[in-house]
Amino acid sequence: MPAFTYSRRIAFHETDAAGIVYFANYFRLAEEAETHALASLATAEVFRSFAYPRVHAEADYHAPLRFFEEVTVQARITRVGSSSLHWEYLISGAAGRCATVRCVSTRRHISTGAAAPYSEAERAALAALL
Repeated sequence: MPAFTYSRRIAFHETDAAGIVYFANYFRLAEEAETHALASLATAEVFRSFAYPRVHAEADYHAPLRFFEEVTVQARITRVGSSSLHWEYLISGAAGRCATVRCVSTRRHISTGAAAPYSEAERAALAALL
């Protein structure tokens, strides 16, 4: 199962007073990985023409991430709907798997807010992340 891999270090502002990543920031890590994954498949025009609001999000936490720790996010699409993408993000650090995040996003036209179904060509490109 192919996945897009995104890595970086945890910044100070993402942690609490104990130096542990605040729980909501796992969603930010997932979204960063998603942005980079989509950018690897498409041109910037896709981001100017469409919005990708979340309609579902959940996370399971397994181990803490800490300040300046190297974090790796494997982002993969588990299902492509008409105008939706179901994502799974495996977030890992020094302790191994730290969290599993799942999100569903829909693609909408920025100008009208209407659903924007994926074309067959787009589906073929997205298959690289299935």
